[in-house]
Amino acid sequence: MQLDFLSENWELIAWGVPGVWVVITLTILWMIPRIDFRIGSKAVVVECMGFALRRIPLVDIDRISKRLKGKPEVWRNTLKGNHRILVLYRKRGKRPVVITPHNRYIFRKQLEMILGRLPAKAD
Repeated sequence: MQLDFLSENWELIAWGVPGVWVVITLTILWMIPRIDFRIGSKAVVVECMGFALRRIPLVDIDRISKRLKGKPEVWRNTLKGNHRILVLYRKRGKRPVVITPHNRYIFRKQLEMILGRLPAKAD
């Protein structure tokens, strides 16, 4: 019967299920600080250990703010990131994107400079 497997291996199951949850939790906690943000030539890129997780096109960014309004898409690289939050509001009413770069003021200034040059290239 199928219940024989459970009765014979109950110790393995009792330790295995919480063990898997602990491994998943530790993996997530290990990965969070490895998320990084960079400004590429065409997009703001959210990376984890060199792999692009998310790209936000520069032409799609309407404005940048420290204050959040609405329900965002959140990309954090810290557990306590309230002092590092930067909100990228997108055009056409799409959800804003919350990122937490290491120095939000330098990141914001660089991004604003690049965004300021975009309309000049379009003319």
